[in-house]
Parts: sequence; C-alpha cells; structure tokens
Amino acid sequence: MSRRRAILLLAVSLSIVLGSYLVASRVPAARTSGGVSLGLGDTVPMYGMMTTDQLVVFWRDRAAADPRDYISMAFLGEAFLRKARETGDVGDYGRAEAALRQALAINPNYEPTIAYLSAVRFAQHDFAGALDLARRVYKADPRAVQALATIGDAQLELGNYPDAAATYRELANRSPGPAVSGRLARLAWLQGRPDEALQRMQQAVDEATALGLAGENAAWYQFQLGELCFNTGHPDEAAEHYAAAEALFPNYYLGLAGLGKVRAAQGRYAEAIALYERAVAIIPQPDFLAALGDLYALAGRPDDAQRQYETVEFIGHLAAINQVVYNRQLALFFANHDRQVDAALGLAAQEYAVRKDVYGGDALAWALYKNGRYQEAATAIDGAMALGTRDALLYYHAGMISEGLGDHPRAKTLLAEALSINPHFDPVQARIARATLDRLRTP
Repeated sequence: MSRRRAILLLAVSLSIVLGSYLVASRVPAARTSGGVSLGLGDTVPMYGMMTTDQLVVFWRDRAAADPRDYISMAFLGEAFLRKARETGDVGDYGRAEAALRQALAINPNYEPTIAYLSAVRFAQHDFAGALDLARRVYKADPRAVQALATIGDAQLELGNYPDAAATYRELANRSPGPAVSGRLARLAWLQGRPDEALQRMQQAVDEATALGLAGENAAWYQFQLGELCFNTGHPDEAAEHYAAAEALFPNYYLGLAGLGKVRAAQGRYAEAIALYERAVAIIPQPDFLAALGDLYALAGRPDDAQRQYETVEFIGHLAAINQVVYNRQLALFFANHDRQVDAALGLAAQEYAVRKDVYGGDALAWALYKNGRYQEAATAIDGAMALGTRDALLYYHAGMISEGLGDHPRAKTLLAEALSINPHFDPVQARIARATLDRLRTP
C-alpha cells in the first residue's frame, strides 16, 4: 500500500471512529432503522431557536458553573444527541453518553437522563438495551412520551411489529404530531401499504411546517418523503423533496445522497457522482461509498471505483471493532459485489440473531444466495416478505433466489414485479434484474 493510500485510510478511520455513525432514528425509513425523534426539537422552538452548537455551549456552561447540576448535564447529553443526528458524528454519541452518565452519578433517579441514555443505546443499535431503559422510564412515569416512542422504535427494529403497532397507536393518542405521523408512515410501508405511507409522511411534513420546525428537524421529514417517493418509483417527485431537505438544512448529507440517487436513476452520472462526492466528504458512510464506487464503474472509471470499494472494506474492519452499526450495510456491499461473501453471511447472520426484522431477513437471504445456499435463502426471503413490504429490492432478491433454485416461472414473476415497483431501485442491481428477466423470457 502506498504512503498516500495509507494516509487516506487513516483519515477515513479517524472519521469513522470519531464521526460517521448515524443515529438509528435518522436513517432512511424504507430500508433501515427508522423511528423519528420525539425530542424537544420536534415539538417546540427552544431558547429563541438556538442552533445545536449554541445549545451545547449553553448547557455546557451551566453544568460547568455548578458541577452538581445534573439537569443541565442531562440536557447537554440531549444536545450532543441532536448534534449527532445532524452530522452522524459518533464522537457526539460518546460525549452524550459521558454527560448522561455524569448526570446519573449525581442523581440516578432523574428519568429524563435515563430516557436520553436509552436514545444513545438506540443510536448504537443496542435496541434491546434501549428497550429495557425506556420501559424503566415509562413504568416510573407513564407521562414520559419520549420513552414510549423509544419503546415503539426498539420494538420495530427488533422485528416485533404487532407490539410496535400497538405502541405507536398509544403514542398517536397521547402525542399526535409529525414525529408520530412519521413513525406510522414507516410502519405502513413495512406492512405493505405504500399509499398510506406516502400520505402519512406528507402529513408529517405538513405538521412540521405548521409547528415552525427548522433545520435538520424539518429537513428529516422532507428527506423521508423523498425516500418513499423514490422507492415507489417516482424519482422526479423524490428529487423535489430531497432538494427541499437540502434547502432547509444546507449540506444535509442525506439530502445530497438522495439527489445523487435520483440523478443516477435519470442516467445523469456526472451529476450523481458530484453529489455523492459531497456526501462522502461529509460522512464516509459505507452505503454512500459503495454507491459512489458503482457510479464510477458505470462511468468508466474503474480505478476510482476500486478505491471506494477498498475504503468500504477498510471500514468493515473498523466496524468489527466498533460494534455493529454498519453490519447490514457491509453485508449487502460484500454480497452485491461478490467480495468476501463468507464475511457477508457472517455479518448478516450475526445481525439477524438479535434483529429479526424485514431487512435483516432480506440481508441474510441475499448473503445465503451469494454463498450458493439457495434453499436456505428462499426460506429467509419468504420470512422477510411475509409482512407484505412492497420494496423492489426484496422482490429482486426473491426473484434471483428463485432463479438459483431453477424455479424460472416464479423468478420471472418476482423480477418483473421488482421492476414494476421501482425500475431504478439500484443502478447496478436493476440492470442485473432486467438482464436476468430478459434471459429467462428468451425461448
């Protein structure tokens, strides 16, 4: 490895270790962890609409003035969580946890501190731990709607969909608003009701506007609406919402990546590459890097593509040390690119052992398929599709697995349905779906 390459990878490693994990409640609703924060920033303007950096300074100064001020310390933790939502900076999760644990050392019974700590656990994909803490808070104080929201979100991420639905219904009765509408949109999507998901997410956008939300809090809802539009096969509408998110929160990495995805679907690869390059410069997240690498490959830049793929693999080694936040992204990357398919299966199986949700089952099925274990893959994908989720990616994976089993009639049906739902679900995988379908249709 060249010295220049080593320096680049070191820089990436520092970025990942210190700043690249997403808060789980802030990633795209359709395919990844998905609740929406029900924190203060989603409900009322704070302190004359302070920026997050100003909130950090405000609470830090108050806590410094009185080392026994556990309330200020707790809200300092919440401010760091807010900062992490905006930037994906894992260092802010660590700072949030340190502040919250300091607050608990002073007063171990202050429920808001425990609630915020459960949000930290959720962000780190410790969904069982988040659920336990949130239940503790809610049992002590049934008015703690933030804890109730975390309970529902953790149930959803663990694949306990009936329990999550019941929790969200209770939450909707207790605290209606954009955060709840966004959660109900995600649940509707997973349960195979895309039209309802779109309607509820539009409602969340409207409610956020009516509340006067600004910055990342408002941009989040526009981004999520863009994701649903894209995943239902409407890239032009998706672009409008991604652009709206970017306007509300400039240099919003999720908005930039969303626009890049649309431009790729439109065949405008140079624009897509430029947008993904901007997103990667902000946060070198594995799925962004993989998408950028694919676009370089499609644009005839194989060396640039290879550099992105190598960086994803490097992050994979870091992720093995730094918990499991990126395991699912990495499993899909390895499987999609036929790189370390045994590692893909290990990551997917490890994740599914504790998170039996729709997309965990899908990742496991795809990794099994890439390892030639077609019958096991079929069982896994059937489980992933049992809820009725109308996602082109699921149908594509199911179709390719059926083709591997030699069930060509079913493979043709599933691949055709994938392309009907969203013909541009992935610039590389959609091409494979079309080529496979054309081959199967050829006498």
